[in-house]
Amino acid sequence: MLNVRNIRIRNFDVSYLDVYWDVDPVYDDIHDYEFVLEKSNSQFGPFFDLTKPFVNKYHVRDNTVRGKLTDCYYRVRVKHLPSGDEQVFPHTGNGISLSAPPDLVALEMARIARLKLKEFEGRKLWIFPRKSTGQHCACFDPVTKRKMRSKCRTCFDTGYVGGYDSPMEVYGQIHSPSEGTSKAVFGNVKSEDTIIILPNFPEIEEGWVIVEAENIRWRINTNINKVKKSRSIVKQIANIHRIPDNDVEYLLPINIEDPGLVFANPPRNMTNPQTLASSEVVDKALDFYKS
Repeated sequence: MLNVRNIRIRNFDVSYLDVYWDVDPVYDDIHDYEFVLEKSNSQFGPFFDLTKPFVNKYHVRDNTVRGKLTDCYYRVRVKHLPSGDEQVFPHTGNGISLSAPPDLVALEMARIARLKLKEFEGRKLWIFPRKSTGQHCACFDPVTKRKMRSKCRTCFDTGYVGGYDSPMEVYGQIHSPSEGTSKAVFGNVKSEDTIIILPNFPEIEEGWVIVEAENIRWRINTNINKVKKSRSIVKQIANIHRIPDNDVEYLLPINIEDPGLVFANPPRNMTNPQTLASSEVVDKALDFYKS
């Protein structure tokens, strides 16, 4: 199967985007491989075909961007005509957008940030990306462009069927929130707001839902700080708001086979490596003295 690599987007004009890619050398006929460029408004899809199938071409100009350059994500689908086999590139299935590739320093900074969150400072979290395209829900009025009812279990108040994409497991650090109480006609309303630190992937957006192991759920607000090195994301810091317990977002399912085996904190933070009761420490000490 043909391998596609080095997919990149280049542009110096607000009216179009150029998508390029390279392929590894093949020893069979290159015309046996058919390409289709797919596009989405989200890095996780859904994707639609931007072009018709074509052969022996490694560049497409997208004239449908309408100025929204950073909201365009692309991937390449390749079909081997004799066998009918298809593959999508990148292999992760996520789209490539107009962004700077990370240099070696940025990669190391991002790696250290992920390591700190996973092994020391953070906890295991689940993130639901909010849908911004797709089939409109029956509660959405196409005339007024508004939802006609709240707490909809079909779209989870997003206006799109399904509401959110499948959750992703990440490690992040949620700071202790500031609690406040506001008085209303129907009673006092408690609110909690804080910030969260996340790694460079996935690239978060406003409205996404974050779930803790204790089923505490948060919504990402508008203020998102994406720390970058040479235009490449290293880590992300965002303001989040705790979702009230009776909101429809608490119906978002997380399918875990055995929730009792889920431990949110890093395992190394639950043991003391200095204790002699640890057999691993004893074995290492014995090996040291024997040498």
